[in-house]
Amino acid sequence: MLDVYYGEFLTSPCPLELSFNACIHRCAYCFANLNQPDRRFNAPATARLLANYRNRHTLTAYLLQAGYPVVVSNRCDPFSANNYRQALPILEIMTELGIPIQLQTKGGYGIDTALRFLKPAVWYITIETHDDALSRRLSPGSPPPTERWSLVHRLIELGHGVVIGLNPYVPEWTDPAPIIARAREAGVWGIWIELLHLDSKRQVKRLTPYDRETLGEAIITKAKASRHKGNWPAALDSARAQVQDAGLEVFSNGQPIKSNFWDIYRRFYPRTFPTLQDYVNTLPDDPDLPLEFEAFAAVMLPHLPAGEYPLAHYLGATGHDLWRQYTIPPRMTYRQLLSILWQEPTTRYSLTNSSAFAFIVAALDGDVYQVTDETGLPCLSYGDHRSAHYHQIVV
Repeated sequence: MLDVYYGEFLTSPCPLELSFNACIHRCAYCFANLNQPDRRFNAPATARLLANYRNRHTLTAYLLQAGYPVVVSNRCDPFSANNYRQALPILEIMTELGIPIQLQTKGGYGIDTALRFLKPAVWYITIETHDDALSRRLSPGSPPPTERWSLVHRLIELGHGVVIGLNPYVPEWTDPAPIIARAREAGVWGIWIELLHLDSKRQVKRLTPYDRETLGEAIITKAKASRHKGNWPAALDSARAQVQDAGLEVFSNGQPIKSNFWDIYRRFYPRTFPTLQDYVNTLPDDPDLPLEFEAFAAVMLPHLPAGEYPLAHYLGATGHDLWRQYTIPPRMTYRQLLSILWQEPTTRYSLTNSSAFAFIVAALDGDVYQVTDETGLPCLSYGDHRSAHYHQIVV
């Protein structure tokens, strides 16, 4: 399905996503298959959209009309054995229509054909381990890392941009050093690193016996707490530092460090959405310096569409609960959306869900209160706030 990329607003500069069937790479850790294992690609609906998107008035159609890039895909591999026959004609039609494409893959089938018509683009190649034998257990339907590295070299030779996804990163599976060294040697732009994280309420319950045995109970236990507990966050910090020491750009969702990782995307795609990383790159390193909404909006809004759209889906499952509190209309501006995300921690994309930001509270004469700007919106601080939504200052 071709739709708005709601899943990574403020994370990815690509605001659209094209997903096919639940792929059969059979990755034991695949969040998409654990969330929705029966996904099916609606080819007729996608074909109708592409044939008539210039005359439609949906948010998806507007973003296509405006020339924003489409991620193919965050939830499946377009070159898996069960997807490539449907993916190739759709990708060719999109190319003929001038729709920019950004590809995420482990490699597979049909890439030779695709490279004959695809324009230069950014390719995200997942390499979760440098061990071929381990990769065959973790992802038995996908090409092993040695084949993925061959694809990396070929893409760079053809003028494409390449980033590596060390995703998921599990320290027990791989030493990041060989991957980083090989990426640098190949001419890769940067490495996106994310820890394995499993939602214990849904995803862990859906693991098959094979998946549980492959991952191991010790890994599963750590993955349920990997965002804030255990040894993995320290390993993530170390891996990011190694990437930077190698002269490559690094990215992790919500990272509290500056990075030019997304510059390669801006080089290939004239129009992109802003990311939280863009805002982080503008900030001083003083965590006690209050950050106000207007300065945040000034960075983000020039890269977002003007006008009113149905944007409540960006708020996630809590959006319906917030309608009355924030008088959320059926259609709103991106400025309105950003204002809600800035002040409401229960929303999916609240800045305080990132380890880089926290609300500021002040202690004065024994009282603690939230610091706000002159309009009443909360002030935030920037720093490493991995374990708290609030940063206290003394005034």
